[in-house]
Amino acid sequence: MNVKVTVAVGPRKVPAEDVSDYQTASMLKKAGRDVGAKLDGVKCDVHNVGPTNVRVHFDKKGVADLKYESCCELLSKKVGAALG
Repeated sequence: MNVKVTVAVGPRKVPAEDVSDYQTASMLKKAGRDVGAKLDGVKCDVHNVGPTNVRVHFDKKGVADLKYESCCELLSKKVGAALG
């Protein structure tokens, strides 16, 4: 599953791919892959679809904020359970 990862750099929201520091960029991309791996295969039992437009944003303090689109509350609960 593709997860869009961004990070706060000053007042801007920068995609992980555009971060110039190799270690920071690697950590951000790994976080996206980890979230994607946990959500891969998670599907709603009613609508048979998974979460879409999955994105993680890291603020200036390094706190992650996960956002995604879901078809219903059941899928949201399954996403929460998959992420622990």
